[in-house]
Amino acid sequence: MESGDDLVKSDQFLLGVDVGTQGVKASLSSLDGKVTFYAFEPYETTYPRPGWVEHDMDQNWWQGSLVAIRKLLNQFPYPSDRILAIGICGLYPAMGPTDENGTPLSGAILYSDSRSFAEVNEINRRFNLCLSCEELTPKLVWFLRHEPEKAQRMKMFFDAPHYLIYKLSGAYVTDTITAGLYGAIFEAPNASWRVSVCNSLGVPAEILPQVYPPATIVGEVTRTAAELSGLRCGTPVIAGMPDLFGSMLSAGVTKTDEAIVYYGSAGVMPVMKDDALNAAFKPFPIAERGGKIQEGYLYDYPAYCLSTGEAVRWFTDQFGEVEIDQYGKEGGLNAYARLDKIAQNVPAGCEGLTFLPYLYGQRRPVDNPYASGVYFGIRAHHQKAHFYRAILEAWGYSIRYGLESTYPQGYFFRRLVATGGGAKSQLWRQIVSDILGIGQDYVPNSEGTIGAAYVAGLAIGTFKDFKELVESWVSVRETTIPDEGQRDAYERGYQAFRMLHDDFRETFLKHQSIFHETGETIHV
Repeated sequence: MESGDDLVKSDQFLLGVDVGTQGVKASLSSLDGKVTFYAFEPYETTYPRPGWVEHDMDQNWWQGSLVAIRKLLNQFPYPSDRILAIGICGLYPAMGPTDENGTPLSGAILYSDSRSFAEVNEINRRFNLCLSCEELTPKLVWFLRHEPEKAQRMKMFFDAPHYLIYKLSGAYVTDTITAGLYGAIFEAPNASWRVSVCNSLGVPAEILPQVYPPATIVGEVTRTAAELSGLRCGTPVIAGMPDLFGSMLSAGVTKTDEAIVYYGSAGVMPVMKDDALNAAFKPFPIAERGGKIQEGYLYDYPAYCLSTGEAVRWFTDQFGEVEIDQYGKEGGLNAYARLDKIAQNVPAGCEGLTFLPYLYGQRRPVDNPYASGVYFGIRAHHQKAHFYRAILEAWGYSIRYGLESTYPQGYFFRRLVATGGGAKSQLWRQIVSDILGIGQDYVPNSEGTIGAAYVAGLAIGTFKDFKELVESWVSVRETTIPDEGQRDAYERGYQAFRMLHDDFRETFLKHQSIFHETGETIHV
């Protein structure tokens, strides 16, 4: 028989929402960490021009969230007043301009968009920074300069989680972690806007949002939002956070020098620079990323590939017709699992086949929007399995390159955790561990919604720290141990990857110039 406390914990819930690149995820977690209800609503990304990547703010971030929340509540056997608070995370950085009523003025410019390359170079030169096309400030400056009519009407701008927060509660806010990633215009240690820098870049200070630590209640669900969503009017809404922070928390990564390998649409390897409890409740004390990449933000980013999972999906969509057709016919394996099955028989190093995974350009450790995807070393004996496995190996090579660039004196991790949808692949995790020579704990179901929900619990005082998260909410399914027998093969593969990466840098630029000169407009 359950105790009274257990009944309270199991009958009260925290809502987490993750407004992502491919869709909205929503889940309800009981206070003892059981994710009982889950929903997902997919949507599309648009590519208006080469190098441009956008979302429809209303259809994706708002309507998509409403559908996901309603799907979730349709499963929920309790009244919505059992939901104590709402935590929201999502894709970032993104720049979605709106008028004073929150009506979008254009598509939201996503993190993988590279149109602001000229603004990046200018800001880096003027302020001695190491920004890339990822950061928000260059996107904002680009919009103000290149869309002057819309810019005159712009009164607010949003990323994905904070647009949902606005639509649910009416609060125009951002959080200290996200704002710290803007670049140039935000003073991270003091959580204040640099008005003089804003003025010099032509950014009106009056359009900037209020900034709060993630574990802050910033509003309540309005009556209109309650009617549309099914949520209880007055439910507390917190300040939000980047999806990466939510994912790290859901994997139990809460301490300095703990890291994750995120096998998502984009592949990321962040390394914590501070305790997560500090980040949840106060401005982050480390200055923004300057002349040395390792001086950056809440976490270091040794590796960041815009098209890690996207490359896997692209390959499966284009060349996995047989595997897709076989789903449900032979053992119920999906297309990815079937491709894993044939790829595991390919020797490490893919018998000389190398893939450069830059379908959306390159981010870190080198920022190169001209970069593109390349298969190199193709021979007649290479089969589909080689091409698929080469994509998996490319993520491991990218991480090693990033680690060596960011930590030239060597690197140490208290813990390395594999998360994201691609981490379900035991083969992929093994490949990455073999390339790095580092083991990985695999935490399944480490969704950003779980981390966001827990931070909502912090905000309302249900939790005081991350003790319950680590002890009750997170469980390691298995640990991947490096196979030392593969070291030599992957060393050769890595050297080939680095050689091609360096050799193709100028080729990418020349290739772009050729297409530009023949009439195709390339925006970078």
